[in-house]
Amino acid sequence: MRSLFLSAILLLTGCQPVQPPVNLAGNTWLGYQPLYLALAERDCADCILELGDNQQLQVTMLPSTTQVLRLLSTGQLDAAMLTLDEALTFQSETDIDICIASILSYSNGVDAVLTLPDFNPGNPFQIGYEETALGGYMLRRSVELAGWSAGQFSARSLVPRRHVQALLEREVDVVITYEPYVSQLLKAGAVVLLDSRQLPGEVIDVLVVRRQIWQQRQQLFALLREDIWPKGLARLQQPDTAALALLSRNTQLSPEELQQALAGMAFPTGEQDPKQLAERLTPVIDRMNQYLLHTAHIHKAANLGLCR
Repeated sequence: MRSLFLSAILLLTGCQPVQPPVNLAGNTWLGYQPLYLALAERDCADCILELGDNQQLQVTMLPSTTQVLRLLSTGQLDAAMLTLDEALTFQSETDIDICIASILSYSNGVDAVLTLPDFNPGNPFQIGYEETALGGYMLRRSVELAGWSAGQFSARSLVPRRHVQALLEREVDVVITYEPYVSQLLKAGAVVLLDSRQLPGEVIDVLVVRRQIWQQRQQLFALLREDIWPKGLARLQQPDTAALALLSRNTQLSPEELQQALAGMAFPTGEQDPKQLAERLTPVIDRMNQYLLHTAHIHKAANLGLCR
């Protein structure tokens, strides 16, 4: 009896309790699709990935960033996939202690400034852009790169679905947009003045995590970064029929549009060394912080750094 009792104690103490799933979400943006593809390939029950060693990750694709940020603010999410400007704005507004666990993707031409072939910057002109923090940042950096002065142009807010029509019908002279609208405009005869390849590493998607969760579950995020994400990325870059169908359904892009959009994106590969990551991100965070403050998108600088 005593030996049975001792055996039971050893069995109980040898079993580690399953930790609650880490909840992570993003919107439908193409840059987040590697994770959703990895999820689909594993055919996980209830969308919970079993990562071994009692590590579980629950992943949700939400229709909008607004929903992602709301759930992150209420504590229903532990981590989120966001653009850098979204992460900075969120941290500044909420004071929630989040950190950047990894860079997911860079814009490498998917964001662009286009016009018609007869554009003459010597005459006053109007620029159409999406009135978001990122849209405004692209406007400011594009003006700096092109060397335009404030007196040369006016800016007009346009929702993305109006970008193509507004330029082709000459409601605006220049438009700052992204795929698939870039390819649609090129097909219609527009030309690229500049694109995000001239802003290397500035327009990026990041994975942010509540710092307390990061400290408790670093092993899970290491598995995500080194195993799950690379496998999903491989499916994204060489999609089979099932992956293409899922991507088209998730992003509402045709196979041709998907190919064009992917050509304008870059995905970091391999382990992201914290020191190199800090060197790459710090100046970009500082520049974006300054822009958001200058334009009153935020009223105090965000305190956003790397997860360490």
